[in-house]
Amino acid sequence: MLPGAAVDQLAGLPPAARTPERLKQVIDQMFALVPLALDAAAGYTLDAERAYPRIARTLIKARYAVELREYAGRLGSVLTAPLATRQPLTQDEHALLQTLRGRLAQLRQQMQAPGEDNPPDLAPVAQRVDTIYFGDGLRLVAAIEQASRAGRPYDMDTGQLAQRYVPTMAPILTLRDELLKEAQTQAHSDHELARRELWIAVLSGAAILLALTLLLLIVRRRVVVPLLRATRAVIRLGNGDYSRDPGGSQRADEIGDMLRALSTLRNNSIERQQLELERQSLIDELRSRANTDYLTGILNRRAFTTAGNQRLHRAQQSKETLAVLLFDIDHFKSVNDSHGHEAGDQVLIRVAAVIRDALRDGEIVARHGGEEFVVMPAHCSHEQACALAERLRELIAREPLTMADGQVLRVTASFGVASATGPAAALDDLLHAADLALYRAKRKGRNRVESAG
Repeated sequence: MLPGAAVDQLAGLPPAARTPERLKQVIDQMFALVPLALDAAAGYTLDAERAYPRIARTLIKARYAVELREYAGRLGSVLTAPLATRQPLTQDEHALLQTLRGRLAQLRQQMQAPGEDNPPDLAPVAQRVDTIYFGDGLRLVAAIEQASRAGRPYDMDTGQLAQRYVPTMAPILTLRDELLKEAQTQAHSDHELARRELWIAVLSGAAILLALTLLLLIVRRRVVVPLLRATRAVIRLGNGDYSRDPGGSQRADEIGDMLRALSTLRNNSIERQQLELERQSLIDELRSRANTDYLTGILNRRAFTTAGNQRLHRAQQSKETLAVLLFDIDHFKSVNDSHGHEAGDQVLIRVAAVIRDALRDGEIVARHGGEEFVVMPAHCSHEQACALAERLRELIAREPLTMADGQVLRVTASFGVASATGPAAALDDLLHAADLALYRAKRKGRNRVESAG
């Protein structure tokens, strides 16, 4: 049965039926719940102490105040049964009263431990507990206990006890409430402090993050980007690309020195490249001059020998026919004697131009020496070579040449043609055979084509 129901049942009995044992049983049932309540309160205060360590002492005092109130109530309840039955206190009840007074004194001492003074605004409340409960309240209990020991009748009943004893416990509840209020104030203060510290930490973290971001941006702009630009510049320079200047930085640090060094390297590389181009151009020009006849602009004998041997090598590998046309200008000496060497030079230049214009790409024409020229057609049989020689002869014979004095001069040429096929072909042999055919054409009256075949 629940304690509340037992109390109601006992109150419904007639006074004669309310025995001390029955009263004590009901009171014990009620106070059996006190440890459970105290344990629950202790659990909540421990949670609060872990959350706010600074208020731990205040909460402990509040818990002591709760226990103080419960033990004070228990002390009064011990007197309820004897007063209700008008019976003296038993030895057990005297012993229990002594135990409860000892526990109350212990709690009072713990609440007033050295170094744990209450806040100034709680001092009057604590003083009222000492004065009212530990003074008036305990004197009332002591008077009832003395009357019981002396065998005197009690001068009050349970109702009067409640009217006089219960108010003395009120300062204990006030002290408890004030302690809890103080703990709440301290917890709120700690909470606000924690909030401020949290905001300070958040703002500090944001400031640090912003500073790090700015630092990263500065490092990227001042170090990473220039290094990447320098890396790309080095790669371009390594690949021979000098189109972009790394930039002559105005920075007075190692990065600036590196960029300026790369810019200098680029400029030096451009100058070196230009010198190489000029050198190569000069080499090409010298090679061209070395391979070109200075008067006619066509190949000279040396260049013809080189090109002819290359053509001969390919013809030997492919077993093609290689032909050579050798010709010279008829009566060239008389032109020099009659019109001067300048006129002779004009004749050579004009004949070279006529032959060069008449040939296809890949066919070789060269001045072989004096008034003698040589032609090496490409992919040409012996018959086709003879036909080409005849066509060239006709072009030379038809080409008029106007002298400086206005006289029109016509010249002719005699041709010798030779060809060979396969590995037996040799350039010197072909030239020799063509030369023999050329002299045969001259003996037969000039201005004609003779074949070595």
